[in-house]
Amino acid sequence: MVDVERRHEPTITGHKKLLAEGLFQLIGGRIVEGELAPGMRIRDADLAAELAVSRTPVREALQRLERIGLVTMYPSRYTEVSTVTPESIQVAREFAGLQAGIIVRLSCPRLAEDELATATALILDVADSVDDPFACSHARRQLMGFLSSRTGNPLQQSLIEEVSLALARSLRDFVIAPEHRRRMVEGCAQMIDALHRRDADAAEQACRRLYAV
Repeated sequence: MVDVERRHEPTITGHKKLLAEGLFQLIGGRIVEGELAPGMRIRDADLAAELAVSRTPVREALQRLERIGLVTMYPSRYTEVSTVTPESIQVAREFAGLQAGIIVRLSCPRLAEDELATATALILDVADSVDDPFACSHARRQLMGFLSSRTGNPLQQSLIEEVSLALARSLRDFVIAPEHRRRMVEGCAQMIDALHRRDADAAEQACRRLYAV
């Protein structure tokens, strides 16, 4: 009996983790897309009923979202979607720029030729969208998500996955100043060149231009 219980325990635990992760991504995604707007109140009981789950995994997801700054929880009352401020945008931009540089540095020597072609296309998407803050933020997120999965470093990948929702929401409102757009497009071209030359140092520096860091 003991062996049977041990054999089934990982399955139950794994299911709970998948459920909690799914709720974290679902609720966080609604916040990023603006469906749950700043200042809006969230009640875990209402969400649990809507999604046909218990309140426990909903609360766990909200607690994770609070840790990355997307919500504020008021115990025994309600949860409120936080507000994006100029300070939070700056913090997100600086963090994202530095982490993106690390991602590019790690992935540069590991990219296969077909992956290099995909990365090039994603970088060009960033360059083509500099006049649209929302589209540019999405393009950067797609690029860094692709490169992050090719760093060969699970710790780095886990870090980015945990904060990606918070970065996506803040950077959506990061307006690229006209004088910086040209430098950003140049940075994209330099990043493509550096990746093709397998120059990790140059690729990292070029990547930071995408975030004005």
